[in-house]
Amino acid sequence: MNFLGIVVTIGSLIGAVAYFLKDKEEIPIDAYKDYEVFLNAMTEYKNNHSDYAKDIRKLLPFMSNPEKMNLKRYGLSLDGKFLTVSHLPEEEAQKLINEIGGDSYINGVYTYLTLRRMNDLSEIKPIAHFSMKPDNKFSTTTFITYETSGCIAENGEILERKWENKFATFKEPGIYTIRLKIRDKNNNWSDTFEREIKVVEEKGIRDIEAYDGSFFMLYKNGRCLSRGKNESGQLGIGSLNPVNDLKYNSMYDSVLQIACGEGFNVFKFHDGSVGTAGSNRYGELATGDKNAQKTITSVWGLENIKQVSAGRKFAAALDYEGNVFVWGDNSDGQLMQDEVQDSMLPIKLEGVTGIKQISCGANFGLALKYDGTVMAWGDNTHGQLSVGYKGSVSEPVVTLFSNVKSVHAGDKYSLVVTDSGKVFGCGNNAYGQLGTKGKSEIFFPTEVLRLKDVETLKVRDSLTLAVMKTGKIYVWGNFNGPGNKPMYDPVEITGINYAKAFANNGKKCFVIDSNNDFFVISDLSGKYDKKKMFENFYEFMENESSKVK
Repeated sequence: MNFLGIVVTIGSLIGAVAYFLKDKEEIPIDAYKDYEVFLNAMTEYKNNHSDYAKDIRKLLPFMSNPEKMNLKRYGLSLDGKFLTVSHLPEEEAQKLINEIGGDSYINGVYTYLTLRRMNDLSEIKPIAHFSMKPDNKFSTTTFITYETSGCIAENGEILERKWENKFATFKEPGIYTIRLKIRDKNNNWSDTFEREIKVVEEKGIRDIEAYDGSFFMLYKNGRCLSRGKNESGQLGIGSLNPVNDLKYNSMYDSVLQIACGEGFNVFKFHDGSVGTAGSNRYGELATGDKNAQKTITSVWGLENIKQVSAGRKFAAALDYEGNVFVWGDNSDGQLMQDEVQDSMLPIKLEGVTGIKQISCGANFGLALKYDGTVMAWGDNTHGQLSVGYKGSVSEPVVTLFSNVKSVHAGDKYSLVVTDSGKVFGCGNNAYGQLGTKGKSEIFFPTEVLRLKDVETLKVRDSLTLAVMKTGKIYVWGNFNGPGNKPMYDPVEITGINYAKAFANNGKKCFVIDSNNDFFVISDLSGKYDKKKMFENFYEFMENESSKVK
């Protein structure tokens, strides 16, 4: 070292020592700015000594104007790999650690800032950001997706995303704050980006579904009640015990739709996933084996699902891209797979694309395309596929239905609602299920007369329930009970004030009207079982609690 360097070094040391004698509070500190000075000094020191300085005084020759820094607040760890800062406010210390990253930490009154990283401070400070879809109006059934493409990091490299309160669905109403911070390739953390959202609860009953002894009531807040026989575990409640009265089970949380088969049920959740429970002799649970399940089991490979439907011993799912997946029994070609008797996993139905809605009959399926045409596959022994003849088909076919708004498959017959609100049908008509007299089978679409302005149908076995745009209810076909005769013409169910939720299990019809009166209709006598339903899920739960007390 030359003479001038010696003078400068001695001067720096004298200035620093003199400063150490001052009160530490005389000069405020800027910890982040000072950290960079110490980091650069340590880098130069290490380049000259091939080791870390163990005493902060050894760094002074490599620092400019150290006398202007409050050095009494700083120190080095015993191994020289951390710069310590004393008595930093907790918020400031945590922010500093987030900025610097690495192995930095807080211990008591000291903040330890890592000096191990040499020249790895980011050229671009990382910035966290996220957007959400939907962007507003969140309810307890809203499925939320998060997009982080707005984050900024050096070279676009993000090593870690740390979330708080990130959920696809918020099951309870309230105010939630969602937070995100990111770590870049240099181990530097961003500041926390946060967004506060308000989640509300949608009140009311969304839908009811019933078949083969199972009954479900779905609330708009994502909760569900059930009752019925349960010998195969089809209710998915974890036991084989029957449930005589409507009960809530947390396994149903976030259920958006349920499709009932024979001894099994299919559950579609708000996040687009699918679960199944019950009997599984033909692989109808799509779980990869034939073991019955008494709890709801997730179906692997099904995601982004829009709708599910169940036949007798097979089921189908429609995704948001318009593809149809089928599984279970294939004895009548329900899966359109010549080489298999059944399938324990979902199979994509080839040649069926661009689909808007699906419906499974006993052993066949219907798929409505966005252009109003309908495709069909499976059993055609009564002409229910609406292709002009009866008999087997080797692949999904385009039916003779047109201008269709919705499709509805029964036991061995098909019905559709057109854009104009009319109903047409094909297939078996032995019990008047096509709403037409005189023919036991119909191969070409035939209109159900005396009906107009139909909103939708609920079809099961040989019974059809039609809901008009006015809220009135009509039925035809066969209630499939002792002493009941076929109804060849639609008959209005009187005494119901605007049906807002409805189901048909082939033997009975279930209707909830605008007054929340629940009707069970098993014949045309006009003597219906009737009881009051709770519009709000929490009112139901409060009532259940009062029973226990």
